[in-house]
Amino acid sequence: MMPISTKGVLGHFCEPDEALAAAAKVRDAGWKHFDFLTPFPIHGMEEAMGQKRSWIPWATGALALGGILFAQGLQNYVMVFDWPMNFGGKPFAAWPSFVPITFEAMVFWAALGSALVAVIAGKRDTVPQPPPMLVETGATVDRFALWISATDPKWNAAEAEAFVRSLGAHGVRLVDAEGGNDA
Repeated sequence: MMPISTKGVLGHFCEPDEALAAAAKVRDAGWKHFDFLTPFPIHGMEEAMGQKRSWIPWATGALALGGILFAQGLQNYVMVFDWPMNFGGKPFAAWPSFVPITFEAMVFWAALGSALVAVIAGKRDTVPQPPPMLVETGATVDRFALWISATDPKWNAAEAEAFVRSLGAHGVRLVDAEGGNDA
């Protein structure tokens, strides 16, 4: 069992190719609660870490369709059934005149709905990150930091530290609750 104060193990890589290869090795070794902190997106990192495609674009598409149906339904109800008006002899259901409102409703529903869905979906239990501002990772400047959390079912502090060292990481250390070294 892990010591209460240990949060995880941290190691640094200097090149994106090294980080990508390390992510695949961590995934293949069976670690589940790990993450990479990088200064820029690395193409292929999601696949290397074993992450699935997000379902949020499907939710955005459904919300956009909902916006289209809402706008078309409201405009057709008002202009055809509730209060039909004759504008220059045009038919009551003149759909080209409904396009701008339909487009705006589609964008509004998709944007706000997707933001709400992303916030709710982001509340799920995710990989605990290193204690912020206490661990100098350099990941926002020039380093690629591998973080394996102590919440991983496979966690053993000595084995995790040795595994990260075996990947060729630099500055490998256990991180405790205060951000320092555990050992």
